[in-house]
Amino acid sequence: MMEHKIKSRLKKDGIYINNFVRNYFAAWTANLGVVPLFLLAAFLLAPAFFFFLNLLFVVTHVLETIRQLLSRYRYNVSLYNNFKPYFLPIKSPCVKGIVAITGTCFLFLPMAINAETISHDIILARGQSTEIALMAMEKFNIGNRQVITYRLNEKSKKLLVRGNQLGHSEILVWNKDKTSETYQIFVISKIQEAKFLHLAETTTHLGLDSQILIPHIRITGVLKNYSQYLDYKKILEQNKEVILDEVHLNSELKNKIFAGVYTAFFEDYKETINCSADFSEISCFYPENEGPSEFLKKFLTEKYKINLVQKNNQQFKKNYSIKIKLIQLEQLDGEDLRLGLEQVSGSLGDFLTIPLENIVKKNQVLLAQKKVRMSTLAEPQSLIRPLTPAEMQIGADIPFKNINANNIQSTDWKFAGLKIKILLENYGEKIKINYETELTQPSNDTNGVTSIGGNKEKSSVILPLKTAVKIFQISLKTEGKATDQMPFLNAIPLLGELFKSKSLQSNFKTITGIIEVSENDE
Repeated sequence: MMEHKIKSRLKKDGIYINNFVRNYFAAWTANLGVVPLFLLAAFLLAPAFFFFLNLLFVVTHVLETIRQLLSRYRYNVSLYNNFKPYFLPIKSPCVKGIVAITGTCFLFLPMAINAETISHDIILARGQSTEIALMAMEKFNIGNRQVITYRLNEKSKKLLVRGNQLGHSEILVWNKDKTSETYQIFVISKIQEAKFLHLAETTTHLGLDSQILIPHIRITGVLKNYSQYLDYKKILEQNKEVILDEVHLNSELKNKIFAGVYTAFFEDYKETINCSADFSEISCFYPENEGPSEFLKKFLTEKYKINLVQKNNQQFKKNYSIKIKLIQLEQLDGEDLRLGLEQVSGSLGDFLTIPLENIVKKNQVLLAQKKVRMSTLAEPQSLIRPLTPAEMQIGADIPFKNINANNIQSTDWKFAGLKIKILLENYGEKIKINYETELTQPSNDTNGVTSIGGNKEKSSVILPLKTAVKIFQISLKTEGKATDQMPFLNAIPLLGELFKSKSLQSNFKTITGIIEVSENDE
């Protein structure tokens, strides 16, 4: 009898111990999905665990193959220098056991890490109640008891929850099957509830979906026509503080809006505009030196509900190579110069790439008929950055007399020649050149006083990269006195003066500036 009681007690204790162990490990694995510390630890240790687990699997898989070799090691001691790896298992059941343990870990570890946790969101107005069915509930816990009040019906396993104060609370439920559920309770005001319901109903009529995420409402979906787009933008503008915009535009509607914006810019003689869509928000970027008029901005904003953004497109970190060539055409017979570079055979780019001597040979008949001489005055090259002024000078400082109010003469120095000032700007895909030229030359008045005079020109031009463009053409006239006399007779006083003649000669010139800008790759 005593022996029967001892066996019954051991059996009972064994069942109790087994249940205790099973419940302990089940609760621990369930906590992996509930307790953040356990979940973080499992996440951090999982890569190392699976790496060594995979290594163990590979080794045990190979052991089945080398089992016969290990047996030969033991039976051929002299051949293998008494090497006896007794620590390695050579029996097939042992290897299969390790493989089975490995497979079991692969099956049950992910189940333990990914313990099921279901989350629910419940929104209540203040004073509103709702029932939560907890049929498999073992126990539960309430977070903020000031926000909600509750009552549990033990028979029906239903939890009655009522919104008490504005705020957020959480109900954590542990079920009998070791799963857990979380209920996020948001208590809002009657006004918020009415506003969210109205927004949800309005957006549903537009074919969109909504989800309340306190304190916001998320709107998702695709807009297909222009009228839907305008209605939704009006709703979004009136409720932008609560709406999370995740609405997309289909490709046809997006292209229609983009085409309308681009056409309006091109009709306003603006070539650079770039539009992009971020959900339902359309932003169009334009360079600061090519901005649209205020009228156009207002028109596009009201019609298409877009954002016009001014963008600084100056590439300050990029160097540009600028090449200028000054070509002079000079009339030799004193008549007006009626020949320009456009009449010369060849393009403007040829003047920058082909030696001038070859161009003169190619056009020698035309130049001989017009009695024109072509030459190169200068060919400066420089590196330049956007919005950084550059200046080039061709000439020199010369002295001239200056007489003040007291009739005292002094000598001053002033530049005579050609000055070129250049300012480069990025203009969309092209380059804008702001330039200023100043040509000065000395002249004498009737009293023999030398002065410096000339002309200035200021303008701008837009040109593509690696394209030669004529930016300016300066015409000038020079006059000089010439004396012709007979050889050997000029030494005789009377006859020399008799056969001497004086004439006034005029010379007409044009100076043409050709420029080309390219990116400097160095």
